[in-house]
Amino acid sequence: MSVSALKSGSVLLLDLLKQRSAMHFFDPVEIVTCSALEDVTDCLARLEAVQAEGKFAAGYMAYELGFAFEEKLKRRFRHTGDPLLWFGVYENVRELGLDEAREMLETAAEGKDAFVQRPDFDMDRSGYGKAFEQVRSHLAKGDIYQVNLTMRARFAHEGTPESLFLDLMRRQPVEFAAFVRTGDRTVLSLSPELFLEREGTCLRTRPMKGTAPRGRFASEDVRIARELASDPKQRSENTMIVDLMRNDLSRIADTGTVRVTKLCDVERYPSLHQMTSTVEARVPESVGFSSVIKHLFPCGSITGAPKLSAMQIAHNLESGPRGVYTGSIGCLAPGGDFRLNVAIRTLVLRDDGTGEAGTGSGVVFDSGAAPEYDECILKLKFMTEDTPDFELIETMAFDPSEGYLLFERHLQRLHKSAAYLGFRCDLDGVRRALLDTSSEFTGPRRVRLLLNADGGVSITSTDLTPVDQTTVFNLVLAREKTLSTDRFLYHKTTNRAFYDDTRKRYQAETGCQEVLFRNEHGNLTEGSYMTLFLKKDGELLTPALEHGVLPGTLRAGLLERGLAREADLTAEDLATAEEIYVGNSVRGLVRGRLLSAAQSEETDQPESEAVAVARQAG
Repeated sequence: MSVSALKSGSVLLLDLLKQRSAMHFFDPVEIVTCSALEDVTDCLARLEAVQAEGKFAAGYMAYELGFAFEEKLKRRFRHTGDPLLWFGVYENVRELGLDEAREMLETAAEGKDAFVQRPDFDMDRSGYGKAFEQVRSHLAKGDIYQVNLTMRARFAHEGTPESLFLDLMRRQPVEFAAFVRTGDRTVLSLSPELFLEREGTCLRTRPMKGTAPRGRFASEDVRIARELASDPKQRSENTMIVDLMRNDLSRIADTGTVRVTKLCDVERYPSLHQMTSTVEARVPESVGFSSVIKHLFPCGSITGAPKLSAMQIAHNLESGPRGVYTGSIGCLAPGGDFRLNVAIRTLVLRDDGTGEAGTGSGVVFDSGAAPEYDECILKLKFMTEDTPDFELIETMAFDPSEGYLLFERHLQRLHKSAAYLGFRCDLDGVRRALLDTSSEFTGPRRVRLLLNADGGVSITSTDLTPVDQTTVFNLVLAREKTLSTDRFLYHKTTNRAFYDDTRKRYQAETGCQEVLFRNEHGNLTEGSYMTLFLKKDGELLTPALEHGVLPGTLRAGLLERGLAREADLTAEDLATAEEIYVGNSVRGLVRGRLLSAAQSEETDQPESEAVAVARQAG
C-alpha cells in the first residue's frame, strides 16, 4: 500500500486486542462536517441517509455536539470553529489484518521516530483542587451525584503521526483504536471503551468507570485487581453510570428489553486496571442513527449524573471545550449498524507540531482531590511513557539424561509474564517447540527462548559447559541503584540494557564475574543475571520480591521447598553474611565473595552445603 493510502480523509479503525484486525476507509466521496450547533441535526440525518444508500461513514463527533440537544447547554456553547462532527463517506473500504495495517502505517511513517514532549496541563494540582471543592459543594447540595471533571494537556510533538500511532499502539493495545486524518490535523485514539454498538436491533454500551494502577508483578497485580473489583466507592461510581445508561437506553428501546449483562468487570490494560459494565437493549428498526445519538450522546461515563446537571457544572469549571476528547470515533455501515468508541486516551495532532489530549475522572462525594488528580495524570501515562520494543526471555539448561531443568517452572513464569504484559502465549505450542528442538541435542545445551507480543517464538541454543561447583564468583556491589517501581525488574525481557551495560563496565574495571544491585531504599535486590542468596545464622536468605527482583526459577524452587526464605537485606547483611551465593537455573548455585575481600582470579573451594541444597530446587 502506498503512503497516499493515509492521505487526508482517511480513517483507520483497529481492534488491537481481540479480533486483531482493522478497517481502512479511504478516498471519501463526501465529507459530512459542521462547526455550528444549528447544523448538527442535518448532519446526523445525512449520515443516516448514507447508510440507507449502501455506503459507509467513518469519523468523529466532538463532545460539544451534545450541546445541540439541550436548550440549557446551547446557551453555554462557545463557538471555536473546530468541527463538532467530521465524517467521511466511503465506497472504498478495506478489511485488513493487523500486520497489514502496521505495514501501511510503517510505510507512511518513513522510518522516522516520533514522540510527545512533556505536556502542560491547563489545571495544576492547586487549580484542580479549587474546581474539586466547587464540585464537592454541588454534591453536598444534591445538585449532582457524580461529575466527570476533566482537564486538557497541551504538548509539542515531533515525527509523523503514523510513527507516533505505531508507538502508542504498542504501548496501549486496545479494542477501539482509531487514526483519523482530516485536513490540518490527525486524531489518534487508543480508547478501550465502547460507547455504542448496533447489530440489527441490538444496541449495546459498555461504560467504564473505576481505575487502579497495574501491579509490578503477577501476584501484586491480581491483588490490586481484586481490590478494585470489591472497592465500594469504585463500584458505586460504576453502578451509578450503569443506571444512567439504562435510563438513556430505555428512552428508545422496546419496553422491558434493557438489561445489564455484565456488572463491574475488571479489565487489564498495559498501564492500568479498568472497571467496566455492559448494558444491552432491543431497539425498533425505525429508530435510526440520528435518534440514537440525540438520546444518548455523549456517553454518561464521561459526564456524570444526572447527566444534564453534570454537564453544566463541568462546563462551568473546565477551562475550555473538550473537543474530540470524550466525544466519539467510529463507523457506520450500510443498513443501519454502527460502532462508536468513547474518545478517551485520544490525541489531536496539528500539522504545526502542537497537540492536545484530555484526561479526567469521576468525582463523587467521598472522592479526594489528590487521588483524583493523580488518576488524571495516570490515564495519560501511556502518551509519554518510553517503553522500547521487547520480548520475553526464558533461558534454560538442557541435560540429555534429565531434559530441560526446571522446565515447568520456566513455562509457568513465561505464561504469567505474558498474561501480565498482554503478550499472546500458546503454552502448549511453546512446550512442543522446545521439545522438538531438544530432540536434536546430543549433549548439554544452554537454550534461549524469545516470545514476542504477537506470540511468535524463536529458540536458539549453545553448548553448555558444566559449572565447576568449587568455583567462586567475584562480586561487586554497584553504585547505581534500581527502582523497585520498575515493572521490568519483575519480568525477564530483552529490555535489560541497564543490567548488561553496568555488568560489562564493572567487569572491565574490576575483573568481577557478577555485579549486585540495591534499590532506591538501599535494599539488596539481585545480580545482573543471577539471584542473590546470603547464608546468615545457618539459614539461606534471598531478597524479597517486592524490592525489585526477578522471580527466578531456581529461587522459586528453593523457596517453595523451604530451603530458603525471603528477607529484607542490606549492604550490611552482605558484609556480615557467613556465605554469599549467586545462582540461576543454568549455572545452579555458585559461591560468591565481594571483590574487596578477594583477588580477581578464581580459587578452588570445597562444595558447600548450600550448593548441594540447590540441586533440590526442581
